[in-house]
Parts: sequence; C-alpha cells; structure tokens
Amino acid sequence: MVNSESGPVHKPLPGNPYAQPVPSAGGRRRRRAVLGAGALALVLVGVGVFAVTRGDGGGDSREPAAAHTRQSPDGDEESAGPEQDADDKDDGSAAVIDVNAGREPGDAKAWLAMNEIELPGKGAQLFDVWHVRGIVAQAEHDEVTGYKSADGTKKWSVPLPGEVCDTPVNPTPDGKVVVAYTKGQSEQNAKCDQLQVIDLKTGAKGWHKELTEHGTTDSTRTTHVAITGDTALVDQDMVAHAYRIRDGKRLFSTEKEREGRCYLYGVAGGGNLLQLESCLSGNNVSHSRIKKLDPRTGDVKWRFSSKKGWTIEKVYSTDPVVAAVRNREESEKWAVVAVGDKGKQRSWVTLDRGPHAFEMCAMAGDSGEGVQNCPGGAVSKDTLYLASEPPQGDILGPNKVVAFDLDSGKEKWAGSGEGKRQVTPVAVGGKDRPGVIVYAKPQSEKGNGQTVRFGPRGGKPDVLLRHTSAARRIEVGMFAGYTLYADGRFFVTPTSLSGKSNGAEGEEGNGRMLSFGR
Repeated sequence: MVNSESGPVHKPLPGNPYAQPVPSAGGRRRRRAVLGAGALALVLVGVGVFAVTRGDGGGDSREPAAAHTRQSPDGDEESAGPEQDADDKDDGSAAVIDVNAGREPGDAKAWLAMNEIELPGKGAQLFDVWHVRGIVAQAEHDEVTGYKSADGTKKWSVPLPGEVCDTPVNPTPDGKVVVAYTKGQSEQNAKCDQLQVIDLKTGAKGWHKELTEHGTTDSTRTTHVAITGDTALVDQDMVAHAYRIRDGKRLFSTEKEREGRCYLYGVAGGGNLLQLESCLSGNNVSHSRIKKLDPRTGDVKWRFSSKKGWTIEKVYSTDPVVAAVRNREESEKWAVVAVGDKGKQRSWVTLDRGPHAFEMCAMAGDSGEGVQNCPGGAVSKDTLYLASEPPQGDILGPNKVVAFDLDSGKEKWAGSGEGKRQVTPVAVGGKDRPGVIVYAKPQSEKGNGQTVRFGPRGGKPDVLLRHTSAARRIEVGMFAGYTLYADGRFFVTPTSLSGKSNGAEGEEGNGRMLSFGR
C-alpha cells in the first residue's frame, strides 16, 4: 500500500544564493519559494562537500527538503521481473556521466536519465513518480516521459500543449493517469483547466477534457487530481467533479453542504477516495473534516471531524486513513490521527513530547501541492513510520525512523541507519518481507546511499541496495525530491530543474532521474 504524499517542494536554504523561486502553472495554493536542486547540485559538485547550513531539511526525503515517496502497488522487493536481468545489459542511459564507474562487488547497478526537455529560464517542476510493470514515468514542465525501469531507456514521451500543473500520486490499477495542465505555455494567471488521460504502459493518449467554470466556487485557478479505481476526482476550488477514466463520463459532483459551514480544500485517492473540508463551528473555533466517498456514486460513506482548533493538513495514507493535523493557535504543534473503518478516531499520535523531534512532511514545506504530497512517512495496516528530525544545526545529519502503533498511538521502536546516515521511510514492505523500506542518504564523500529494510520489530536493518560511489554527487544534488521503490529498484528525482542547463552535456546538476537495482 502506498504511503505519504507527497511532491516535495524545497524551500531556500539560509544564505544560499542559488535558491530560486520556481512558479508553477495553474496558480498553486500557498506558493512558497522552491529550491533549484539542479543549481545547488552543481555547487556541491564543484566544492565536493556538503557545505550547507540548516534550513528546512531533515528527512524526505526533503532535506533541504524531503522526499515524496511511495511504493508501486504491483511490486515489492521480492517481486520477479525483467529488472533482475538488468545487470547483464547496457544501462541504456543517455547520460554522459558514468554512474557505475568504480562499481564495487555487491554494489547496485545504477542508471541516470538526463533532462532532455528545453525548459524556460525560470526552470520547471517535476511531479509524482509512477510505476507500472517495467515502466517508470514522470511529468516535467510540458511533457510526460516513460523510461524502462530496468535500464533507463526512454520508452515513450507525451508532449502537452501547456505546462503540467498537477498529477495524481497514483495511477489506476491498469496503469492510467489523468494529468492536469494549462491551455497555453507560460501564461500569466494561467488556468489549470485541461485534463489528459495517458496510459503509462504505452504512452498512448486517452480522452481529453477542458474544465469549465460556472461561477465563483469552481475556479480552475488551482486544480488537483486524485484517483481511486477507475475514478478521477478533480478539485476545482470549492467543487469537485468525478470522471470515469475509461471513457471520461462525469460520474458525480460534490456540493457544499448547508450544515457546518464546511468548504472543500483537497482530494485524496488510492485505496479510498477522500474529500477534505475546512469548517467553522458556531463558536468560531475552526476544525476540519474528512469524507470517505463511494468512487462510483459520490455517496458519503462516513464523515470524520478533527478536534476543535485542529486542522487536517496532509494525508499520509487513504487506506488506512492516516492524516497530519496542526493546532490552529500553536502552529508548531502537530500530531497524526488515524481514522477507523467507520469514521471514528482510531488513535492520536502525539509528536510534541518524547525523545524524538518531528517536523510535518519532513520539513519539505508546501508550494500548493495536493494534500497527499507529504514526504517523510509510510503507513502499513497497523503501523505509522516517520522520519525524525536530525540534530539541530545539522541539516544532513543522522536521524531515526520511528514506528508508531496505529491502534494505541504509542511508539513501538526507533531505528538508525549504519554509519550515522540520515534515513527516511519510502514504502512498506511486501507480504513475504514485512516492515518498512527506508532510504539511507549519502553520508559524506565516503558514505554512499543505501536502500534498507527494517523488519516489523525494528532492530538492525537489512541492506537491500548499496548505491554506487560514482552516483553520490548527483544523488546528493537531487535532495531526494521524490523517491519510489518498486520491483527491487530504488528511484530518486529532484523536485525541480534549472532552466539554464537544458540538457547540456556533462552537467551533473541536470540529472533528472537516478535509479539503483540488483
């Protein structure tokens, strides 16, 4: 099952002259500055050290910001597939940088895909990473690209007439996505009003739809897409419309309910289809509400209201339902709430007391992504895994993965990576090898990254993949913007790329996607 959500957005590090705002099309909510990961990667390559001061980093991967991570629904670390033969094949990468140079016995086989898309001067965001059998895909700027997951060979690309402004965190069970984009390129105040279905297995386009506005409540200035089964729920301001993905038929629309003064502000998909609402009670103490919807009819299965004075900020998981909540009066206070099958509170995980410190979404910040874009956490049926904060003042310093019982809300165990690495949960393990898959980030010029697995009871982690030394600098420069683990392979991409490189030969900061496998 899939964890957190996430596309992470990096906030600028204090004193970093290379941090630059990357405005995205469609006017995303609560816009903040985004770290130009590609530009900073070039700086790191030039100096050869991690010369950064504390900013918003810490885990998720987002360390100057953190990673947006999830596991493919059709694979785990034990699944068989063509990737297992990749070690005997050419890596297929178009990159001129050999990320396997000096590869030691036992090291993973790596591939690197370089950016081949001409970007505007302001740069461009990258979006959610998807996996279907044999293919890993991602949207960037005005194009969606699919790569062969075993070796990085480009399999297909789908250019779009405008800039991508939102993507769902997960595809349909049969490998389709609905991408939202703007009608024109780089238009001021462009509307995010175009939908395009893409089959990730082949790159074939399905139906296209232009969203319409009927009043002040269904603006397309900001649009978010969530997928559950064959249903795409599209958030247009205070109204959400659901479409059947196989043929584009509108299934239902959600309307504001008269009672409670509650207003839509987010949608989430995956195992369940959720609608998040912000409410104002009669005594002027705000709270939030989650609705579980029938993806075929829109019928409300249950409603869950947060405690008065607490707002639901992000969704770590839709099945089981696990969400991050923040205190409205004391914004530094936050917690995690688990919701049961009937919409009742299952547990409350208190995070402002205890031996470990935590920051929501691993300090990744928010540039208006959907409510599922929140790195630094993973959820199984009975356990929440969170990345703790590194030591104060040490943005790339060591931390722990902490497991919480979703029935009691209590801590179960805490574990560290070897060599004082910074660790962050990526996905839960498979049925045969349960637990949590964790990304142990490169430690220093002598400490390569790793992909490891903690068992259900914690303890010493098993090393699944030892990342290569030749890929270390590129890996560090990506800051684990988005991560994914599928079919025994680990994938990492930045959240944004600079518009100055445009794929120029030899520029390590222009690496788009990096992968390691057996």
